[in-house]
Amino acid sequence: MELNAHDLLKIIAVENLHADSPLPDWALNSLSKAPYVVVRREDTENRRIPVGIRGTQRGQRIAAWVYPENIIEVTTPYMLTNSDCWKIKYDQNPPKTVYCLRQLISVFEYTALHWGPTGSTAFELTTGVKTLTDSSDLDLVIQVPNPLSRANAQSLLDELQKFTTVRLDIQLLTPLGGVSLVEYAGSATVLVKSKSGPVLAKRSALWT
Repeated sequence: MELNAHDLLKIIAVENLHADSPLPDWALNSLSKAPYVVVRREDTENRRIPVGIRGTQRGQRIAAWVYPENIIEVTTPYMLTNSDCWKIKYDQNPPKTVYCLRQLISVFEYTALHWGPTGSTAFELTTGVKTLTDSSDLDLVIQVPNPLSRANAQSLLDELQKFTTVRLDIQLLTPLGGVSLVEYAGSATVLVKSKSGPVLAKRSALWT
């Protein structure tokens, strides 16, 4: 089973999760509503997949592990660009991030980029549990397997920002790790989120 950071996993039961300490009440409550965890950017450990549990508040996050046989469903960010995969239907007034996501789907149709939503938006679309507010960001990931020029990165950022009224947090997924699109377009040295932790790297080193 090939899994990547940001994939959402539906697990059989909370008892299938392994953590360094007993899970807090907020985590148990969250899992009772939606038995989903998100894959963390870390190497597997004795077949165990590194995952994170999220609560209703921004600071409510805890690390855990799960074995592959205890996963019953996988949802990737890229699947969520198709509204048929959403487990929640909206009336004429969807959350701001969902409205903007719909706008960006039409923009990305004219590109060859592999992309999708993550964070709170992905969680709500995947689980059907409403977690978004008017102040929620829209988190996106874009696969960039080949070098991207600074000019093209800035052009992409400018184009996407034309079609959204919420704050965008866009991460480029390079062979070395995840990099902020804003930082990539504005600096020769970027912070890379890798499996071994955050590291500083030159833009030119992301594909070597």
